[in-house]
Amino acid sequence: MPKIVELRQDRSLICNNFHGYKLSLDAIPVLRQELTAAPFKAEPNEEEQYSFLHMELFSMQNLLQVDPWSRKQSYFVNSLSEIVRASYDENSGRPDEVKVVFKGDIVKRASPEADYRKIGDYNYTLRFISEKYCVLCDGIKTLILFDTGDRLKAMEWKVIAECSIKGDFKANEERNFTIFDCRLDIIQDHKQISLALAHVQRVDLPPSPKGGSCTYYMHVHWANWSLVDKQWDFKILDTLESKGSLYYCAFEPRAESLIVCGNREVVWRSQKVTQLEEAHSEEKQQLHTDVCKDEIKAFTWSQTDDDIIVKFSIKPNKDKNDYNVKCTANEITVKCNDEILLEQPLFGKIDQDLTTWTIENNSLQISLMKQSSGIGWPYLLANERGPKESINGSVNNSVPLEQRPIANLEAPLEDCDFPLNSVEDEIIISRFHLKTRSTTHNILLGSTPPLFTTSLRAGYPLALVTRQDVDACLWLLQYHPSKPDEWSLRHEGNLHAFGYIQASKQQKKFIDCSPDLSYVLICESHRHVFLYKSKHDNANGLRNRNGPQITVGKQHLITLGDDGEVLGLSTANDVAIILTTKYLLYLQIS
Repeated sequence: MPKIVELRQDRSLICNNFHGYKLSLDAIPVLRQELTAAPFKAEPNEEEQYSFLHMELFSMQNLLQVDPWSRKQSYFVNSLSEIVRASYDENSGRPDEVKVVFKGDIVKRASPEADYRKIGDYNYTLRFISEKYCVLCDGIKTLILFDTGDRLKAMEWKVIAECSIKGDFKANEERNFTIFDCRLDIIQDHKQISLALAHVQRVDLPPSPKGGSCTYYMHVHWANWSLVDKQWDFKILDTLESKGSLYYCAFEPRAESLIVCGNREVVWRSQKVTQLEEAHSEEKQQLHTDVCKDEIKAFTWSQTDDDIIVKFSIKPNKDKNDYNVKCTANEITVKCNDEILLEQPLFGKIDQDLTTWTIENNSLQISLMKQSSGIGWPYLLANERGPKESINGSVNNSVPLEQRPIANLEAPLEDCDFPLNSVEDEIIISRFHLKTRSTTHNILLGSTPPLFTTSLRAGYPLALVTRQDVDACLWLLQYHPSKPDEWSLRHEGNLHAFGYIQASKQQKKFIDCSPDLSYVLICESHRHVFLYKSKHDNANGLRNRNGPQITVGKQHLITLGDDGEVLGLSTANDVAIILTTKYLLYLQIS
């Protein structure tokens, strides 16, 4: 059972006298560099790649990769399959000349079975793993390891190794891959590259009267690319699988654990196969019960912190002597004479000795006592079966959102506080351990997904940004090599009032902040860029009545012209680089 970890804010990072952002009319200088070749942007196959997972993968991917070891340099792949460097010279205050650092056709380097690029192949992904190494995935099936040399001197990149992505999956079952995370570790004097390779997999469903011939899963392959006897050996160790969106995926140092954040359950694929076989065996043993879906829904249930009440409507001409209720610690059986009304395993465990039942108000009422009080059950039955919980005779989700109670009346909720289709999501950060194939820790985020991720330190896992009340908090993994059971996220920084600000921006595509947290950017796909500086001024001495002097941030609105669609964003302490279909835009923040 995974341990539940709580996010604890550092109160010293919170500014209690911060009173929002004031619109500034001061111009932000924008320098433009026209591109000789447009950035490469993959397009989905609309006949096959139409799921929400595909939309996130193709539309929301940042195609401009910042160099964590030199934040004023960023890289992208152009339509000629060349790797291009964009750099800003802080001494001259001007961008350097755009330079191609790798001119070889990446597509032609792929293995023969990969074939040439076609509609539906993923975008290229670049990941810098050290001051001199970079890994590229071509979006099809090929990985390339580059020696970048001294990146400050814009040296030409050299290929060290390349391999085709192969695993236990069937041939052509999984063609396209993208890199979610990649890190380099030295294990016993051997170089080891750990990769999280993602792929959206279609799974065909058996025919159903309700329709729906297929569904889509996000597969994250945990791979190892290591140097053994001067040869680079690639191997997929295992696969994680989820039906929902993944907002964060990062290895811990030494890559013994992988941290994943998503809005659906994430499971080991190897364990899922075993569980499916066990479930199939149990299903055969329970065929004699003949319990159909309509019968499972023929009851209502509600709960408190300590007990659960299950109610059945009394059948005509039946009384208490016609009913029989039996319970074990994890199963319930309800019969009316020889007819089985319910015979199913429970979601959790109960104290069978304290189970009681009676007939009141023309209904059979069964009282179950939880073994673990204070823990709410999302479902009465195992495997998410049966009706949803009822409150005062109505399903709890039937209460309109605007009529539900507000936890904090000083910060009322608004419609924009809930991202699209996320009100009923349960966002969980999970820590998966490779050797034991187990989930060691969980962090519950409620229904609000992380706002964005950003790199604060070179060579360290990305920071995760979540909304905490009106603020946005940055969290870094807190890793203890000598104490693997102790794991948490450390509150590293705070973006004042930004949690509330970003909720109103419905057209946002990219969000990022500077490493020193002096500013944060919201980038729309075409028209606007919003710049927020929290460290601005003291509002000309304004203060709350009988209170401390207040602090006010500064907001800038940058309007883009006919620059094309925004494809990428990178940030440094005093400059931000935006990649569009036509230009490289350099925003001089300070």
